[in-house]
Amino acid sequence: MGLSVLGLLFAAIVLPDAATSVEKNAAKELQDAIRRMTGRSERIVSECAALDDRHYFVGATRAAAEISSGIWREDEILVSPHKRGTVLTGHPVRGPIYAVDVYLEEICGVRWWTSTESSYPKHEEMPLPSRTIRHAPPFRYRETYYRDGFNADFKVRSKGNFSSRKRFMYSPMEFIPEAKGGDHRLYFFSGRGSAYHSFFETLPPSVHFEKHPEWYSEIDGKRVKKQLCLTNDEMTRAYAAETLRRLREDPAVDYISVSQNDWNGPCCCVKCKAIIEEEGAESGLYLRFVNKIAEAVEREFPNVMVDTFAYRFTRKPPKITRPRHNVTVRLCDIECAFNAPIETSGLDDDFLEDLKAWGRAAPGNLYIWDYTTDFVSYMMPHPNLNSLAPNIRLFARHGAVGVFEQGDALCSAGSFAALEHWMISHLLWDPDRDAKALRDEFIRGYYGPAAASHVMECRDMVDGAGVSAAKRGIKTGCYHLTVTNF
Repeated sequence: MGLSVLGLLFAAIVLPDAATSVEKNAAKELQDAIRRMTGRSERIVSECAALDDRHYFVGATRAAAEISSGIWREDEILVSPHKRGTVLTGHPVRGPIYAVDVYLEEICGVRWWTSTESSYPKHEEMPLPSRTIRHAPPFRYRETYYRDGFNADFKVRSKGNFSSRKRFMYSPMEFIPEAKGGDHRLYFFSGRGSAYHSFFETLPPSVHFEKHPEWYSEIDGKRVKKQLCLTNDEMTRAYAAETLRRLREDPAVDYISVSQNDWNGPCCCVKCKAIIEEEGAESGLYLRFVNKIAEAVEREFPNVMVDTFAYRFTRKPPKITRPRHNVTVRLCDIECAFNAPIETSGLDDDFLEDLKAWGRAAPGNLYIWDYTTDFVSYMMPHPNLNSLAPNIRLFARHGAVGVFEQGDALCSAGSFAALEHWMISHLLWDPDRDAKALRDEFIRGYYGPAAASHVMECRDMVDGAGVSAAKRGIKTGCYHLTVTNF
């Protein structure tokens, strides 16, 4: 980003006269970083008490209003020189604290490598921005599913803003407090232990099947405990009522999943098959059902979004039905190769076409579930670094508003989990970042100069093998290696 030739001694960190809790925490973040880097403890004062001197202006100050209209996109930040110092501001929910962290990273050289490891360079005088930095991330919702990503402070510094719990978490997930911007949250279904795959969480067959077998899938003429029969009106009313009950129990959430079980077995009854044929895809049947639930949700909870899947048998978009404005479609790339970019490998052209089609069918409502680990062996090196940035840019280009990156949430010592989390976090915030530069910076800064060359050599070998395999038609998935063509 560039530094000015000379830094200046600042008189104070200045807050608006009626500062919000987020602005106050942003000021404390800056104060602590200045102390670490210079040994000085700068005062935090209100703008009415600030003298005519050089200051940091944090949040919606009058100084910020002089250079910005105050109209912000979600999570947008502004770091700017000012005649009386430096302005650090942005969207009122998270912008002030993100602006402070961007200033500390891009201008001062601070690095938060993990939730426990960081680097604060020493400065005699605090460096100043030589130009204005104004940035709004293309993804409004950003979630990195690694153990480090569960730490609230590190999540803020990594620009994560979404929390969705799953089972088999070996670290507690800390929600970001409202005083630090808060986070979007999915309702957690405690039965199976997941925020997703909600059908049997909401209407468990152990409770309802005996009395209402017609609520469940018909396969080969029999009602079975696989999925739900989505054309059954009584079931739909029961599902909507149970969804509303759960939302009343947990008013902190602003998302709830209405999604298929994590296995096959969709209903094949005459009514369901007729809609599938009309829509040209299973997803049309599912999206019609989800829209009905979302309509009921909106009447009582207008700020809650309903999250559903385009996953496995529902991955292809429908011809007719479109998601309601309060429905997010989460497209999953679980079948893809991760050892080469989706767009250029030629291994996943069918998924690429589905992505493009969903981008047209669900503009402003498309969310991506991406996979960045090997679930068969977390410890095995996973050759996916060369695909991270191209895939994230691809998602943004085709209209995705959010990305969930399911990484290694079970093992801190897995395949370069800390490196992947750091790279992915920076790319979700700004997909145009140079992925190789990010990789090399992390390796040098985290592992240290003595080990850096060896770690880079290891990563080059692993990722090079992945590229070589892709050229031979070998897909490295998130569960195993699948040989498609020699």
